[in-house]
Amino acid sequence: MNEHELILDFISQLLTKNCVPVHRFTLPCAEAAYFDQGLRQDILHICGLEDSVNQFFQALKPKKLYSVTDDYLCSYLGLCLPDTKELFFCGPYTCERIQGERLEQLFTDLKIPKQLHEPFRNYYLDVAHVSAPLVLTSIFTLLADRLYGADGYEMVETTFQELSQWSDIYQNYFRIEDKPFLSVQMIESRYQTEDELLSAVQKGNEKKAMEIFTRQSSHIMPERLSSRLRDQMDYCITLNTLLRKAAEIAGVHPIHIDSLSNQNIKTIEKLTSIEQCTAFQKECIQSYCRLVRRYTLGNYSPLTQKVLTYISTDIDADLSLKSFSELLSVNASYLSTLFKKEVGVPLTEYVNRSRIRHAQGLLISTDLPTKTIAQQCGIPDIYYFSRLFKRITGTTPKAYRETRETQKYQAALGGKNK
Repeated sequence: MNEHELILDFISQLLTKNCVPVHRFTLPCAEAAYFDQGLRQDILHICGLEDSVNQFFQALKPKKLYSVTDDYLCSYLGLCLPDTKELFFCGPYTCERIQGERLEQLFTDLKIPKQLHEPFRNYYLDVAHVSAPLVLTSIFTLLADRLYGADGYEMVETTFQELSQWSDIYQNYFRIEDKPFLSVQMIESRYQTEDELLSAVQKGNEKKAMEIFTRQSSHIMPERLSSRLRDQMDYCITLNTLLRKAAEIAGVHPIHIDSLSNQNIKTIEKLTSIEQCTAFQKECIQSYCRLVRRYTLGNYSPLTQKVLTYISTDIDADLSLKSFSELLSVNASYLSTLFKKEVGVPLTEYVNRSRIRHAQGLLISTDLPTKTIAQQCGIPDIYYFSRLFKRITGTTPKAYRETRETQKYQAALGGKNK
């Protein structure tokens, strides 16, 4: 047995004599779930801990002495053994007595349900209490000196962040003794309702989607953060992400989805109340339903989908058949035949109607001169633009704008007279 092994053996016996658990293991650790003496697995009933604990240990570096704490006031000390894949740790242990008022305060801080108070009390009775933690740290400091040299390592204080996250995630799903499957049923019901909502959005069915949202709002959502507002804002972000995928499945091009999604994220960060979060969720669902109805291309071939997307996103570009055939590396005659077969009108006619529809919007919503509007619609010839506008709408651009302004004025006047 070499010098390092003798030191490790001595320290192991010393800690064991003082009831401090000692762990020497090679990754992956087969007993990772019991590293905390079963607190999370046996008391909190959290499953699948092995991978997360092993990931934590795999991130540790040689030549560092780690002092680790967690939310449950348990501490650990350890390091990576040189020239091996082994780790040497001790813990859990507490540096203070976790009982009485201190224990009650811990229950409050961590939102521990009453049915788990007694198991927690028993747990802290079994965990080693180290009245002089500096002595324990000194022991590991001497060990690190021998293993790495007095100046060959550094002290690192860290936390079991993954373990803290597990606590946050599951704190609303603790088992209830008289209804052991209640939380499971609630989660299943929430996910089923969520799937129904996404299905409605994929079809652009706004009425159905809003009915499902109303029903979904009755489900109890876990409070994952101390700030209820931040929690609800995060749920808004999650909803936006789910609806993004629903729109994508429906055949909406990512460029349209991304535009709406980015706008939603900016809106979410400006929310200042729970009521605003609820209102946003409704508006978010409605906007994605409308996006699907307007831009869904699921019934078209990939080639036609690309043409339609280019037209809807860059209306003032060169949208001629020749331009598209070169851009997409496809025969112009084939593209023309395919487009008319799937869309129902020739490509040139579809482009013209799209440009005039865009012009109608600009005439109503802006004070831009007609010539400027024509240019923004991809028709620099004002005379050709006017003839095309009249052929498609039955009126001139000037008359269209004046008629709509008159209608808006009359509507406003009617509203004041009510």
